[in-house]
Amino acid sequence: MRITCPSCCATFSLDVALQMDASRSALLHALHMPAPLAGLWAQYLGMFRAKGRALAHDRADRIMAELVPMLDAGTVTRNGNVRQAPIDLWRTALEQMVDLRNNDKLTLPLKSHGYLLEIVFAAAERGAAKAEQAVEVSRQKGQHRAAADERMQRVEKLSQVRGDFRLGLIDRAKAELRLAEIDFPPEALDA
Repeated sequence: MRITCPSCCATFSLDVALQMDASRSALLHALHMPAPLAGLWAQYLGMFRAKGRALAHDRADRIMAELVPMLDAGTVTRNGNVRQAPIDLWRTALEQMVDLRNNDKLTLPLKSHGYLLEIVFAAAERGAAKAEQAVEVSRQKGQHRAAADERMQRVEKLSQVRGDFRLGLIDRAKAELRLAEIDFPPEALDA
C-alpha cells in the first residue's frame, strides 16, 4: 500500500511509514535515557544486533521501552522481586556488560535483558544487605537508642517551654528564644 506525505506529497509504502514511527519512538526513548547511560546504552543496544545486520528501529524501541520504567523508578524487577537500583548501579552493570562483550564472554546477539537484570539485581541485593548490616551494627552499638533519647529530651524541653509560657512564668519572646535553643520554630509554641 502506498501513501502520500502531507508535507511534500511524496509517495512511499506503509512499511516505511511504520518504520518512521518506530524510529521516532526509539529516538524519543534514547533521548529519555539518563545522561550517564547514553554512550553505554548505545553499546548495549548493539549487543542485540545480529552480526552484519542493522537493528530494526521497532526492535530498538521495544528493547528501550522495556527498561525505561525501571530506570525512571530507580528500581530493578527480577522474578517478581523489586529492589532499589539508582542510575549509578545501572551504569556499572552496563559497563560490566560492555566489558564482557569486549572480552568475548557473551553470546551475541542478546535475546533479552535477562543477564543485565541479573547483574543489576545482584548489585542491588548486595547494597540492601550492606544497608541492613549497617542498621544492625548501629542497633548493637545502641546508637539508635542514643538518637531516640536525644529526641525525647528535645520533646521534654519543648513541653517545659510550652508549660512555662501557658502558666505565665515566661513571656512570648523568652519562650521563642528557648525554642530556638532547642531547634524548634516559634510556631511550636502554639501547637
